[in-house]
Amino acid sequence: MTSEGQELLRAEGLACDRGGQRVLSLRRLTLSRGAGLWLRGRNGSGKTTLLRALAGLLEPAAGEVWRDGAEGLLYVGHTLAVKDDLSVAENLECLAELSALETRPRALQGALVRWQLWERRHHPARRLSQGLRRRVSLARLDLAAARPLWLLDEPFDALDDEGQALLAQALTRHRLRQGGWVLSSHQGLPAQLDGVQALWLDGGAAA
Repeated sequence: MTSEGQELLRAEGLACDRGGQRVLSLRRLTLSRGAGLWLRGRNGSGKTTLLRALAGLLEPAAGEVWRDGAEGLLYVGHTLAVKDDLSVAENLECLAELSALETRPRALQGALVRWQLWERRHHPARRLSQGLRRRVSLARLDLAAARPLWLLDEPFDALDDEGQALLAQALTRHRLRQGGWVLSSHQGLPAQLDGVQALWLDGGAAA
C-alpha cells in the first residue's frame, strides 16, 4: 500500500471496538509521501472508524498508529460543518480557523476561485445544493497544502462530475508536492485517480 518515498503514516496491529464489539482489525497499513490510499468496503465495514483512529480522534483497542507529525494532518469528516446562516466565504473562513489553516484574504479568495465558488461567495449556505455545500467544505484543502497528511471521509459524496474533477485535481496536486492522503469512498474514483491503491475492509477485517 505504499509508493516509493519517505513514510508518512503507519499502523500496526490496529483493532477498534464499538459497544464492546470489534468493528475493525487491521494487521498493517503504511502510506508514503506522494501516495494515496482508497478505503473500500460496505457500510459498517469500519472505514470511518479507521480514518478517525488514524487521525488520533479515536483510541484503538489495540495496536499503534505512527504519523510523521512534523507538519500535522488534516481530517475532513463526512458530516458537513457548513452553517446555513453564514455565507459561502464566511463558512470557508470559519472552517479554516477551526482547522488552524491559512485565513489571509488572498488565500481564501484563491480557494473559492479554484473550487468555482467565487461568484457565490456572498450567498448564504442555505441556498446551496448538497454538492455545493460539499465543495465549500472541501475548499479548505487548498488552504492545507502545508499539511502533508489528508484523511478524508467520503469526500466525493454528493459531488457532480465537475466537483469530482475539482477534488481529483486537488488530490493529484497534493501527491505531486509529496503529500499523501487516505480517503474512503463508496463509489468509483474519477479516471484521473486511476492506479491509486485500495484497501478493502469487510466484516471488521482488512482484506
